Amino acid sequence: MAAAKEAIVRRMIDALARADLTAIGELVSDDVVYHFPGRSSVARTYFGRSEVLELFATFRGLLDGPPRMANHDVVASEAHVVELTTIAAERGGRTHEWHASRIYHVDDVEIIEIWVVIEDIYAFDAWLTGS
Repeated sequence: MAAAKEAIVRRMIDALARADLTAIGELVSDDVVYHFPGRSSVARTYFGRSEVLELFATFRGLLDGPPRMANHDVVASEAHVVELTTIAAERGGRTHEWHASRIYHVDDVEIIEIWVVIEDIYAFDAWLTGS
């Protein structure tokens, strides 16, 4: 069971790296919940596939180009999968790199909840808001 859940998340990681909203939409449930931390304009809890896809489109629009992701590990259990990654992106000509974890709650066929944890959320928020 853990291997199947890990495979779903690895497909999600690949879809995120390609910014493939169609593939992301196929991997999350209709009523997915996505928790994005911090105090930036994108920080909040998103409910449902359409809100989550809107988050990814909005976040991508805030950046000068596609973010670069370097995944370090994916660890799976019977109920959850954890992804450890480093992400780098540019906004307003300023580059920022951050370490993040995504914790996925996965049922038998799709992702039903995601929690994002960013190592230094204050630095991330400052970069994203331009402060």
